[in-house]
Amino acid sequence: MTIMNNEIKKYLKTILILLIILMSCNNSKNIKVNTSGNYSITLDVNKPVTKFKKSMLLGTNAGVYYDEANLLNLNFINYLRQLNPGIIRIPGGSWSNELYWNGNKVRLSKESYIDSKIWKEKIKNGENPIVVAFDTSRYKNGQWDVDYSGYSPGFCIRDTDHHLSDFHGLTDVLFLHKFIHSFNSQTMVTVNMGTGSPDMAAEWVKWVKNRSEYMLEPFDVKYWEMGNELDGKWELGHYLKDGKRMNAEEYIRRYKIFAKSMKNEDPTIKVGGSVASSMKLAFIEELIKDREAPIDFISFHAYPCSKEDRDLKDMIQKTSEINIAVKKINNWLEEYRPDEKEKIEIAVTEWNIKVKEDITTIDIRNTLWSAAWIGEMIKAGVDIALQWDMFSTKDEGGHGLFNWNEKEKIPRSQYWSLYLWNKFMGDSFIETNFHVPSFVKVFATKNDKFVSLMIINGSEENDFISILKLPFINSKTKGEVIDFSRKQYLLDTNSLVPIRSEKPVIGKLKLNREMKVLLKPYSIKIIRIPLYK
Repeated sequence: MTIMNNEIKKYLKTILILLIILMSCNNSKNIKVNTSGNYSITLDVNKPVTKFKKSMLLGTNAGVYYDEANLLNLNFINYLRQLNPGIIRIPGGSWSNELYWNGNKVRLSKESYIDSKIWKEKIKNGENPIVVAFDTSRYKNGQWDVDYSGYSPGFCIRDTDHHLSDFHGLTDVLFLHKFIHSFNSQTMVTVNMGTGSPDMAAEWVKWVKNRSEYMLEPFDVKYWEMGNELDGKWELGHYLKDGKRMNAEEYIRRYKIFAKSMKNEDPTIKVGGSVASSMKLAFIEELIKDREAPIDFISFHAYPCSKEDRDLKDMIQKTSEINIAVKKINNWLEEYRPDEKEKIEIAVTEWNIKVKEDITTIDIRNTLWSAAWIGEMIKAGVDIALQWDMFSTKDEGGHGLFNWNEKEKIPRSQYWSLYLWNKFMGDSFIETNFHVPSFVKVFATKNDKFVSLMIINGSEENDFISILKLPFINSKTKGEVIDFSRKQYLLDTNSLVPIRSEKPVIGKLKLNREMKVLLKPYSIKIIRIPLYK
């Protein structure tokens, strides 16, 4: 009987152990992983560094469809100045292929005052109520005859026959040029190569350059892009009049004509393309291969994550895809233009976490992802980068740094990634030795005063603990620690308006040559180490 009882006890004990193991597996998502001692980061300031122009990598996009009241909002202006954007691109993505930038003698007034009842009736009858503000006699042979001897706000068309759109934006390119000029930022212009003409583009170059002849301060426009995402079927101009689709041959044919016409007006400008819609880099190899095409920069867009992506641990790994794209471009330059390789810049003229504007574009995931993306672009050797964009907002989310419907203009999540890079990181990239999990990103920079180490924890559940080795410091060195987490930024998931959107916390930190660093889930930590002569 005693033997049987012992056997039963052993059996029950085994069952209990198995149940505990099964329960642990089911709750594994909630386990905090203590990684102390397993991971390490070593900074060596004596390693070779790569210089970069930080402000040119913190650019953004603006559009003629923005309400001027938003651009003049004092909170917005103050916040934007804190990013120090070195370059801002206009006139606004796909609108580039639909816009007559100048409407002189065609568009008779910037606003049309029509009774709302009449407006609705005209729409119902298939008419365009906006035409009352236009001189329709200047529509000739499928084109609008603009008088470039003066300037009036431009206008949009809705098809390749140049029929007028019923919306022409809430501002114009003159206002946007002045706005950008007020920030001492450079302007990048994307000309209409989808439905426009070489003369239309050349007149824009001429207008910008010749302002000084009329005792007006000229705008600083060095960079001119040829069309916008013309490899994409969503773009006006992708489908040609003969029914065929835009291809590399046709794009390059137009590119060369436009570039010649524009450089005739100002040989000092920089022209580039193919403004590919993704890191598949459509038309770019063919453009580089054609030595008759003048190229000052190569441009493309990047929205690496898919609409289904939600887990930041997976999404943050896609930031490294920029290295593959840039390597391809550099290989093509080496193969086809080895003598020009060092002069031709690489520009990502639109970027964001994904194309679909959902909650991941405006919650803290995009702060962490974008901070990592900027670091990966620098590491890859990108010269120019422009976030998309200032204000884009949809019911489900938004690419915009700000919500255009929100009066106070409270920064959304992505804003803080640019803020952290501008305020706390240097302008020389340092290669760093580290052993970390895949959901953690590490970047190090320096300037004349500080070495800055940025660590990003992309895990929603797990702390990250690492040993940090600083062999170059002395025993009395004190540094700064900058922390950003859900304590600083929290989104209301119902209204999609930030509950909190605050600056990072800055504190003092006693540094040792070997020390432990802890990052809470979904957080960024920057450690700044002073450099003493």
